[in-house]
Amino acid sequence: MSQLIKCIQEEVTSNVEEVQTCLMNMICDDSQPIPLKEETITQALKIPGEFLGLRMHYDEYESELENEILKYKISQALSVVVSYEDDGSNFSDIKKFVTYMKEISDPKQNFIFGVRNVKVLSSTPITVLFSGILPINQLHMSIGANIYALIHSNESYFKTRFTKLRDDISQEIGITILPLFPQLDNSLKQNQARLIDTLEETVIADFHMDNIKEDLDKEALEIYLIKLFYIYKQLASK
Repeated sequence: MSQLIKCIQEEVTSNVEEVQTCLMNMICDDSQPIPLKEETITQALKIPGEFLGLRMHYDEYESELENEILKYKISQALSVVVSYEDDGSNFSDIKKFVTYMKEISDPKQNFIFGVRNVKVLSSTPITVLFSGILPINQLHMSIGANIYALIHSNESYFKTRFTKLRDDISQEIGITILPLFPQLDNSLKQNQARLIDTLEETVIADFHMDNIKEDLDKEALEIYLIKLFYIYKQLASK
């Protein structure tokens, strides 16, 4: 019995045959353009947390840029392993997806892919395995217009600042925290932020400070970030 099949039988409790077929088909041996070893997939499955499989077609690229389903699934997983099919005419398609997924992945995530030649593409030539999915990385944040405008007024600064915050939280709680990718919600007040548990569909925290001036600045936003630090610390202790 292969190590991957053994791991699947140990980790999977439903649709075992379907999962086994899907994951075994991801393997790209050394004869393929970019190998993806069975051991790599097995190691990804063994990362603590849940795992999820997703199948896609190359023609879903434009819709992904709009709905960002793949982006938010990546933001929840410590490991992302992808297998691409190539019938000889898919180099540009594969390059687009690889570039996109690499750009939205965090340096602390494991991101690896393989490419295998096929005579005819299947209906879903892209297979993605997300693993190491922990509840603390399955949160969603909605933000009001002022916060959204501030973040996007200086993206390089806030990218660095949010990375530092995640590093501080990760060091404090001993769990790697991945990016939240906060979304604009015009139903919120302009200086409001809301943290939501996507599993329970409940609001974990609701930040709103009426005394903050309309032109929210970086110093005022630090109050929100301090609150986030202690919220994550509390969540990790449960």
